[in-house]
Formats: sequence, C-alpha cells, structure tokens
Amino acid sequence: MCIRDRALIRLEEFIGNGLQQFGAHEDAMLADEWKMAHSALSSSMNLGLLHPAEIVDAVVDAYRAGTAPLNSVEGFLRQVIGWREYVWGLFWLWMPSFREANGLEANRPVPPAFTGESSTGMACVANTISHVERHGYAHHIERLMVLGNLALTAGVSPQAMTDWMWASFVDGAEWVMVPNVVGMALHADGGRMATKPYASGGAYINKMSDSCKGCRYDPKKRVGDDACPFTTLYWDFLARHEEVFAGNHRMARQVAGMRRLSDLPAVRERAVDVLAALDAGDL
Repeated sequence: MCIRDRALIRLEEFIGNGLQQFGAHEDAMLADEWKMAHSALSSSMNLGLLHPAEIVDAVVDAYRAGTAPLNSVEGFLRQVIGWREYVWGLFWLWMPSFREANGLEANRPVPPAFTGESSTGMACVANTISHVERHGYAHHIERLMVLGNLALTAGVSPQAMTDWMWASFVDGAEWVMVPNVVGMALHADGGRMATKPYASGGAYINKMSDSCKGCRYDPKKRVGDDACPFTTLYWDFLARHEEVFAGNHRMARQVAGMRRLSDLPAVRERAVDVLAALDAGDL
C-alpha cells in the first residue's frame, strides 16, 4: 500500500468517524485525546498526498448525504479554505520581511518545558508537549492557546518559536509556521494578520480543557506561589505593552481591566519570578 492510499484511508476514516463530532469539540482540549475530533490530515496536505480541494469535496458530499451536521462542515471548511489557504497566500505576499517581524520586541528563548530539557508543573503545557513528543502533533487550540499563549505572554522570540515549531510538528513547513507563529500566535507583525493578540489567562484553559483539575496551579489566582502562570503573565503582558494596546479597540476592555487591578504591582512582581522559573525549567 502506497502512502497516498494511506492518506485516502485516513480521509475516509475522518469523514466516517470524526467529522460528525468536529463542530462541537474542535476547540476542546483533553489530556488523553491527542487529536480530539480533528482530522490530522494537515501533514498529508502539506506533503502533497491529498489536495485541499478533494478534502473539501469529501466533506461537502458528507453534508449533502446527511451524514455530517452543518456546524461541523462549516467549521472544518473554514479551517481548510478560510485559514490554511489564507496563510498560504499571506506567506507569499509578505515574505521575506515577514519572517523577521518582532513588533513586541520579544527575545526570550524557547522554554525548556517545550524543548524537553525540563518537565513542568503546568498540566496543560505538560499534556500538550506529551502530544507533540508522541505524535509530532497537537491540534490548533493547543498550539495557539497553550504553546502560543505562553510564548506570547512570556515574550519568547518569534523567530526562535517558529524554528522550534517547524522542527517539532509533522505538518511543519516554513509557509505554515511563519504566519501562524509570527502573525497569529505571537502578534509579532503589529496586527497585520490578526487585529488582536491571542492572549488569555488560566480561565480560558480551565474552561476548554481538563488540565486544571489536577494542576498544582490555580487558574483563578494571579499572585502567590500557586497562582497560574498563564493568569499572572496575562496581566503582566498587558501592563508591559499597555501603550501598544491602548489604541486597539479590540483590546480596550482588557487594558481597562488591567488598570483597575488593585494588586497589579504584586502581579508584576510575581511575573518576574514566573519568567525566571520558566527560563530555568523550574515552573
């Protein structure tokens, strides 16, 4: 059996078993589910084993046959046509200068918790990295709201993060990772690709995953030794870049909320410790 045949089998499996659940669960994260209802067909597309058009046709055919609900079909087609092809186009439109964009002047190295040089007590990060290590894959919310979110709020270099993700994922390619990391995840392009940074505290991860239940860190806390690093770094990130985001209408509410924090000095002091521990591999 050739590799192309195996890619077609996987496409058939997804249409038959995964597509129905995709719309309801595409943004959820579970420790024991490395792909959830995602197709995991991105590597086949990026290697040329499957053409995006034939995947789109198969999904539309399933909808017309009444075997796939509209929310799943719309959500999946939006990922393929509305995002994958959008990323492809922007890469060729904006390169080569886009690769070196660093609008937030982020220069921290990729955390040892990502590279395997250390373990981490952050359950969501540990779970996502285990998926990457075992499968060379993590689905889009794990990439954006766990790996990208932490890199963004910690100030990791967009170029270092791009190189690490390019090397770590089976669907990695320069045209994939440069726009998704530099533009989408790390907001290093000054908002050319996405009008707001995709930063969040631990509340989002707690809502969308099962990681926080057994984690040593509390997503509701922003100060203290057991405060969730995502929550602490989220508010510190807004404070660090207050001038940049103050004029962004999509960030006005978040910046105003940061300004109202009575414990902001303590949050920023806690953030210093969190970043030092992150760099040292002790977080």
